[in-house]
Amino acid sequence: MFHVLLNAISVSASKMEPFIVGGQEVSVEDWPFIAFVEVTWFGLLAMACGGSLISSQTVLSAAHCMDDITEKKAHMTGISFNIYMGHTSYAKAKMTRVVLDYETHEDYSPEDTEVRYDIGIMFLTSPVRFSDNVQKAILQPSFSFKEDSHMVIAGWGYTAPGNKGTGSERLNAIEMTAKKYRSCKNMYKVICAASEEGHPFTGDSGGPVLNVQTQHQVGIVSMRDLDTGITILTSVPDYWDWIRKTQHKLFRRFCGQIK
Repeated sequence: MFHVLLNAISVSASKMEPFIVGGQEVSVEDWPFIAFVEVTWFGLLAMACGGSLISSQTVLSAAHCMDDITEKKAHMTGISFNIYMGHTSYAKAKMTRVVLDYETHEDYSPEDTEVRYDIGIMFLTSPVRFSDNVQKAILQPSFSFKEDSHMVIAGWGYTAPGNKGTGSERLNAIEMTAKKYRSCKNMYKVICAASEEGHPFTGDSGGPVLNVQTQHQVGIVSMRDLDTGITILTSVPDYWDWIRKTQHKLFRRFCGQIK
């Protein structure tokens, strides 16, 4: 089975596919918690991902958006994580922050082809200012899996084959349905989804996945199986305790150090 991580450096141009076929442009007013994550190396773009604001100073994303570029923090020199929020066009965002530190799941490994434990939290240098277009995501604490449960995914990923740079300038979204695929049966703490209209792709890793019925975040975009077309999402409810404990850990680490 051939998996591809959905970030800006995951595949060569020959393997790139459209971000959303039949999707549509959406407004950040409907996604006020979504974040554009830009990773640079000595000022040059190294990776682009998505994320979701889960407190005034923490952003939830995929572990591979962090650890795959730093090799589990072994190579941090020159690396900067920049967060853009509050505008449908990320390049026009006025709410920007730099990531001070991050934590990924202790069992995540960049070498794991199944991309298990693909979850991480970024801690910002200073709290964001909440507004109509900048709000916290509501995380769903439990998810009773049902075939064909409707979900919606948004991001600034690639919109056409051969796109260069970060992908789409404006936010796009697509609805997908949960599926009990045989190839997903043994995968750990994930939700598998598909759509006849399209899929998330390069640049959309780490972005929020909403339960259409509740409008709460139920998943994180992780990877796509190119053999079957299945999009694999990290299940937020399955990491509820880890998210809570890791947020507390980060706030305790930097308490009193930030102006």
